[in-house]
Amino acid sequence: MNGYGQFCAVARALDIVGERWTLLIVREMLSGPVTFGDIRRGIPRIPPATLTTRLRSLRAADLVRVADRRYQLTASGLTLAPVVRELARWGMTTESAALSEDDLDTAALTWDMQRRVDLDALPENTVVLALEFTDRPERDRYFWLHLSRTNVILCRQDTGAPVDLWLTAPTAEVTQWWLGELTWSQLQRHPGVTIHGNRGLQRQMQNWFLRYAFARQLRR
Repeated sequence: MNGYGQFCAVARALDIVGERWTLLIVREMLSGPVTFGDIRRGIPRIPPATLTTRLRSLRAADLVRVADRRYQLTASGLTLAPVVRELARWGMTTESAALSEDDLDTAALTWDMQRRVDLDALPENTVVLALEFTDRPERDRYFWLHLSRTNVILCRQDTGAPVDLWLTAPTAEVTQWWLGELTWSQLQRHPGVTIHGNRGLQRQMQNWFLRYAFARQLRR
């Protein structure tokens, strides 16, 4: 017997969404249809075979459907949004779930940054923002965001395009700012953080990012 084997509705719900990674996969689809690769970039540590298995289970439960190779939540799947939101609330307010070194992942962080950009707030011309996470090994240290009003592209290699802004910082501090635990001014004042490049763009930069979606909802 794979499930809990209990009449309790909590147990029956966990039979479907209680396995490791499942609700994170649901989280990735809350903002709209995504590809298999999109999900992997949002959850870099999930093994591909596990993701395939979880998606198959979610489809069997009529929580997810596929169209044009893109996964999206069904009407039933969308009812999990308040569940994910309340888990985020609990995770951000309980000490036992406090942010730790093991939670820091520059790939997941920058992927979330690229999908949480306010396109209307960007300048007319494309801006290239280089990010260097000073405490990470080289494979997870450098990222480039190409920001325009039509799209946002995240690169892990330098394309050779001129860089307008450089942000150099420890991973923890950027993550805390993203989560809403630090203000932009507090981030800038941190001794390990430097921002250089076009001064006009430096003043605008904080307005380009909507930051962590659940933090914004909790503030509301």
